[in-house]
Amino acid sequence: MLRLACRIAWLPAILFLPLAVLAQERSWQEARSTHFKVFYKNATPAELEELTHKAEGCYDSIAEQFGFNRFNFWTWDNRARIYLYDSHDEYVQATRGYSWSGGQVMAGSKIIQSYVKAPGFLHSILPHELAHIIFMEMVGFNNPAVPLWLHEGVATYQEKNTYSSVKAELAAKMRKGEYLDLDALNRLDLRSADRDQVDLFYTESYTLVKFLISEFGKDFFVSFCRDLRDYRDLAGSLRRVYSFKSLRDFQEAWKKYILR
Repeated sequence: MLRLACRIAWLPAILFLPLAVLAQERSWQEARSTHFKVFYKNATPAELEELTHKAEGCYDSIAEQFGFNRFNFWTWDNRARIYLYDSHDEYVQATRGYSWSGGQVMAGSKIIQSYVKAPGFLHSILPHELAHIIFMEMVGFNNPAVPLWLHEGVATYQEKNTYSSVKAELAAKMRKGEYLDLDALNRLDLRSADRDQVDLFYTESYTLVKFLISEFGKDFFVSFCRDLRDYRDLAGSLRRVYSFKSLRDFQEAWKKYILR
């Protein structure tokens, strides 16, 4: 269940304030890097060095991709916090997370929680969750113009190795009519969807963002984020930045890109 876990774990997490977590800080040890504070109990120096090195690399990569260094800075007291529990059981109990979850994010507070040796955390969950935080800071929190597929598309875009071969698979589904159009993507409830629907949702979300970035470039995507932040109008932002006449026009261009 790892692929599923590192995607939807952030959804319920942003609903809770981190008061209980912050209250525990005095009982944790702390390690710092340029953009992160890592709170831990029994992690080894090697594990901490690997984590902070990977976190800084992810931050730099995502910031460069999306022009985030033009928007905000994560330094000094504005560093993101990573809480590293000793075990999976302790992590689930403390965070009230799903039993299959390997990590979760409180985006508004820049808090990521996981546990020592969580499978896939460094190479999948961490970049995914960092992208959620950075993207939300770019487009604005609780922005009604930003659909879930766009949030998740930006986050899964950091997992390129996971999605390197999905275009051909999605093209085959499109030819058979077994895909989700934009309306269906917006209606899908991930909490009640089955595994196949969830996988398809994330595959399509990734390819929608991949389409915008690969076909039009990073600078256009940064402008798109700015426009979403300022005008809170998805169709309008797609029109002003990419010249798509409507959401349907955008959908048809995406489909042509997948089927090409």
